[in-house]
Amino acid sequence: MVSDRSPFLGGALAWVYGSDPPVRCPSCGFDWSTTSAASLHLIGGVPDALAELLETGDGMAPPPDGTWNATSYVWHLSDLARSWSERWIQLADSPGARLAGWDPDELARARNYGELPSVAALWSLRTATATLLELTAVMDPTTSFEHGDWGTGTVADGTRWLAHEYVHHRRDVEMRVVQESRLDP
Repeated sequence: MVSDRSPFLGGALAWVYGSDPPVRCPSCGFDWSTTSAASLHLIGGVPDALAELLETGDGMAPPPDGTWNATSYVWHLSDLARSWSERWIQLADSPGARLAGWDPDELARARNYGELPSVAALWSLRTATATLLELTAVMDPTTSFEHGDWGTGTVADGTRWLAHEYVHHRRDVEMRVVQESRLDP
């Protein structure tokens, strides 16, 4: 456990891992001390990586465990990028503002992620990520906010959280995409 985490990051990690969050994500290896600049670099590479995976694979195939399919994770990342972009706009106008939390599973159900097509998901992720990166680049990383569920944090904390989401869910897509067999004619 790292003791210098903001209340926001501590709350987010407790939501994911419970009472004793690790220094690195045990599933994807993300290091929670990753800098904001390194986080932006990680985020920026994911849309192309997912497009490459889904170019030759079926993202709509339902996984055997009944959870989200590969494309659902692309939609989730797109919605995260858009919602955090909206939050950055809010903070540019009102530093320290309270940010509303939301349940990603409720949003997935409301939008019916499992039925939304991969091609649109990839377009949405590319455009949402580009906007997020542009806005984050002009934000002061020390700008504070009050997250409705997890407490006080900064733009740098939010960026680190998003980098983990992008890295972690890239792995989820890799594990769930069904590679189509290519037969030579």
